[in-house]
Amino acid sequence: MTNEKIKTLEEAVILSEIASSAGALMLANGAEIYRVEDTVERIIRSKEAIKDVDVFSSYNMIMISFSYKGEIHTNMRRVRNRGNNLYYVDRVNTFSRNFSAGLYSLDEALMEIDKIKKEKSVPIYLKSLGATLAAGSYSILLGGNIIEVISSFAIGYIAYKFSLFLEREKINFFVVHFLYGFVLSFLALLTNEITPVSINILIISGMMAFVPGVMLTNAMRDLMSGDALSGITGTAMAILISVALAVGVATPISVWRLF
Repeated sequence: MTNEKIKTLEEAVILSEIASSAGALMLANGAEIYRVEDTVERIIRSKEAIKDVDVFSSYNMIMISFSYKGEIHTNMRRVRNRGNNLYYVDRVNTFSRNFSAGLYSLDEALMEIDKIKKEKSVPIYLKSLGATLAAGSYSILLGGNIIEVISSFAIGYIAYKFSLFLEREKINFFVVHFLYGFVLSFLALLTNEITPVSINILIISGMMAFVPGVMLTNAMRDLMSGDALSGITGTAMAILISVALAVGVATPISVWRLF
């Protein structure tokens, strides 16, 4: 199938829906700003008769604009919650390449985007397993003994499952990370009461699943790409998450020492 030429205003509207939906999906799953803008622009420019293409994306919003037969088409998507899921980023990248190559009609492309949105990437049990393995593995790297390693596995699993519950309840991200740190620290202190272990090892190991390393890295890449607004916002978010974790961890320790 070859690239279609946009023939009607209705098709131009469909194209704007496809492009904005693809960009919002990438943005919601942790793609860098320059990647989002480049992908969306390629999708729009792949069709003939489209002029004056502009794409602007910030940390949680994407806006597109293009001209068709002298009429300006604008579309905007706001992303309320961002995460890090490279599965969806890869799926949209693959979709954009296929769309630009003319493998989808406009209607087929719209259905494909909806299909990608509804796909489940990683089952909850695998996410929990990953968080558990991360906690236990870091305990080994930090020189923990067998009891500390086993405890790290258990604490990492319990704390992560608790965080998933909070996320399902759509609780504010700062509160989620604060409570995660709180529960993690409390469980480490409780474990130390049962059997002597290094609280530091248990807490540091358990925090690995929530340290905002990818977020901070993407923010730095956005800054170096000239996307100052998104870079500063991403950096601020990473700092807030780190503060929430630190305060959450420190609170039980401070209270525990009073008794």
